[in-house]
Amino acid sequence: MLIGTLVTYLDSHKLEIDFLILGGLLLLLGAGFHLGSRRHYVQVTAEGLRLNALLKFESIPFQEIRQVRTQPLQVLFSAPSRKQLLLRSLRQFERTPACVVRLDLAPAEVVRLGRSAGRGCAVEQDLILVVSDAKALEDELQTRIRRRPPAPASHRR
Repeated sequence: MLIGTLVTYLDSHKLEIDFLILGGLLLLLGAGFHLGSRRHYVQVTAEGLRLNALLKFESIPFQEIRQVRTQPLQVLFSAPSRKQLLLRSLRQFERTPACVVRLDLAPAEVVRLGRSAGRGCAVEQDLILVVSDAKALEDELQTRIRRRPPAPASHRR
């Protein structure tokens, strides 16, 4: 349909170089965005967990990782207080297992890392990573993080 429209347009209009240059630039821009979205990935290195983006990367040392688990997003966001925190872009992955990494960082730092993780988000101290093989990422991280007891729970009276 798009090609038919283009052919019809070109038959009734003369080509101008400005439009050709603009069209070429728009195609290059679209290709750049497409390739950039494919450039986000997570990698376990000798130093820690590395979050790669198009032009930058963030590294989380293993000492800052308290706990790792794999859980579907619908389970993670099933609590009434968390339902509204599920990003619209992640709703299509509700049934997909995600790797949940609990960090010993300030909440603002965890949120910043969640934004740079591509398809991920942060809730409280949890960095939520939607990756193709969450269980493999969990297994790889489990062997590298120090076993620590869970953080103390607050006592309710």
